[in-house]
Amino acid sequence: MCAFKSSLKRLLATGLVAFFGVVYSTSALALGTAADTDIENFATVDYQVSGANQLPVTSNTTRFKVDQVVDLTVAEADGAETAVVPNQQDAVARFTVTNTGNAAQDFSLSVINVASNPFGVPDNFDPTAFTIVVDVNNNNVYDVGVDTATFIDELGPDVTGDEATDNVISVFVLADIPLGPTPGQGANIQLVAAALEGGASGAQGDVQVASGGSNTDGLEVAISNGTASADDAYLVGAVATLAATKESRVVSDPLSNEFPTALAIPGAIVEYTITITNSGSVPATDVTVSDTLPGDLTFVNGGYDIGVTDSDIQIDSLGVTSYCIAEGGGTDTNADGCVLTGAVLTVGAAGMTADTLATAPNNVVTVRFQVSIN
Repeated sequence: MCAFKSSLKRLLATGLVAFFGVVYSTSALALGTAADTDIENFATVDYQVSGANQLPVTSNTTRFKVDQVVDLTVAEADGAETAVVPNQQDAVARFTVTNTGNAAQDFSLSVINVASNPFGVPDNFDPTAFTIVVDVNNNNVYDVGVDTATFIDELGPDVTGDEATDNVISVFVLADIPLGPTPGQGANIQLVAAALEGGASGAQGDVQVASGGSNTDGLEVAISNGTASADDAYLVGAVATLAATKESRVVSDPLSNEFPTALAIPGAIVEYTITITNSGSVPATDVTVSDTLPGDLTFVNGGYDIGVTDSDIQIDSLGVTSYCIAEGGGTDTNADGCVLTGAVLTVGAAGMTADTLATAPNNVVTVRFQVSIN
């Protein structure tokens, strides 16, 4: 260093060198530079002799390879618990996995029940039948039959540093909710993602491991964070609460008596009334009533609507009445929701019409049909 300074002083004193500078041919290493990138760099010296510019002097080129760093984050995606109802199948909770490293990675996925409460939700029950799938079409919505991948395949890094989101992907956890939980009860889950080796699209890579030893001219792998996790919660919300009561009355008997003096003797006609009430705070959907007739009874066809239909359905709170025909043989040929299968009468959602418990809580629906005593 001393010899260099002395020589430079002599050159400056004699006017042989007017300028000395160093210029780099490439920019400094940027945040998020992709792994396995070769960085080349050289220096240039400009100078003058007696005030005249001379040909610049260029140094040799140095090269080094950007090593791979493995890093990731997992986050709950929607900022709130997932609302569910008892006995719900495939309730969807959404997470995001972000590749914060600098190389494409595969990631394995697993889920566990935990007691933590990310949104203050109590942990009262455990969901079952977990399924984890990846948002392959990147629309952040679970699409049945489309989102079927069970691991994250070749999720690239963000090499631009400008809020790009191509290094983020949604992951959906599907779970079955038990029948027992009540409104306000919850279940807490945790999604765990672990980094795997990338490089082979369509195939799950091996567990990512760090390189051993010191840095070399080749690609080294450093693991900043090989696994990450986040919590979410299922919360049971408002439910429909149905109650059913059944009553009977003798409409007429073979002795020409009619209600209320008719007797329950062989040949008499009896009317059954099934009343369904929803006292919950949300609608009940796909409501179906079934009734198995004892062997001492025979279903009466044409008991309503001047002998045209077999069952009378009333929505008392709306003042709506509809009728249906219970075809025998177990096939609902006219799709009105009513069918007779052997001794079983079924009145399904179609027979209930559009304005029933399915759309309005606190409705009262009555289903009436007639039988004869054998």
